[in-house]
Amino acid sequence: MTRRWLPLLTAAVLALQLAGCSAGGSGNRSDSAPSASSSEATMTASPTGVQEVPGSEPAPSGEVSAPEETNSPDPAPSSPAADEALLDAAHEVADALRDRDLPRLLDWISLDTGLRFSPYAHMDDGHDIVWLPHEIPSFKDPATFDWGVYDGSGDPIELTFRDYFEKFVYDEDFADAPSITANKLVSQGNVEFNVKDIYPDASFVEFHFPGADQNDGMDWKSLILVLTPSGQDWKLSAIVHSQWTI
Repeated sequence: MTRRWLPLLTAAVLALQLAGCSAGGSGNRSDSAPSASSSEATMTASPTGVQEVPGSEPAPSGEVSAPEETNSPDPAPSSPAADEALLDAAHEVADALRDRDLPRLLDWISLDTGLRFSPYAHMDDGHDIVWLPHEIPSFKDPATFDWGVYDGSGDPIELTFRDYFEKFVYDEDFADAPSITANKLVSQGNVEFNVKDIYPDASFVEFHFPGADQNDGMDWKSLILVLTPSGQDWKLSAIVHSQWTI
């Protein structure tokens, strides 16, 4: 009898042991599942820690708020910086004229255009005297030159270089003029200042003395220095005398 039940008991014990092993294996898989899920989540996260929006790419680190760089344009000829350089050059020339310092004046003359002398605001390209630096006479030169014609009478202006200088260049203390302007005329008579016809790329500075009230302001005078660009510098191309004309 006992021998008959012994195989049955042995089979029951083996069945219980197999059931226990199966339950233990199932628990191990459950414990490892979160690890796999965590690893999977780490692989899909944004490298910067910011959640990615589908269809867009995050900006590289360090470039999100960086502004775009733009090149500042060079200053225009009429800019304050350009006008300041022009005025500085004109003041140097005016000082040389005031001091009657011809060697200093010669250094400013453009070798490309020479130096034009115009007794009035309207330059005469067929009659004005134009000299290169080595052609400028001294103040002691007794020779007379034909500088054009007088306004009103039409008589020829025949003067020595010194006499012309005193009458049509520096007949006022223009270096200390009350009005000094760049590329702008304060007063103008009934003749055109045709600087752009003669020197298209030039700029100019006017040293101006206003007229007296008792003369209805008609006795105003101006010294106009016409300067042309030469690299980063300015060179003197014309000395223009301006006044009221008939």
